Amino acid sequence: MSWWLSVVGASRVALAIAAMAGIALAMALGVQSSAVGANDLGKSDVRKIDLPPETAVLRSSLLPGYEIAVQKCGICHSADYVNLQPLGMSVTQWAAEMTKMRNAYGAPLDEIDINLLSVYLATAYADR
Repeated sequence: MSWWLSVVGASRVALAIAAMAGIALAMALGVQSSAVGANDLGKSDVRKIDLPPETAVLRSSLLPGYEIAVQKCGICHSADYVNLQPLGMSVTQWAAEMTKMRNAYGAPLDEIDINLLSVYLATAYADR
């Protein structure tokens, strides 16, 4: 780079760098504004998606965890999600899964909820 400075001078190098930065910024802004323009549907062209009605239900039980499941699990996912879990999960495995849901995804579950839900799920979904 020192040979470049001797040929064109430090002020020209600084000017060239500033010009390239300006061009890069203009290109970035141009791409951004054209992308927004291409995807701008306007308020009158709002698209609506109609999903089919939910048909999945949790397996009914007299265990207290069932009521908690009905109240809280559907906040984040369908009842079908329970059927995606491996067969025969233990109380400990269900508790670990719900602790992950609480810690990683913010599921509104306290320790009592997790304990009661774990017993319900391990019992109600022992087989499918």
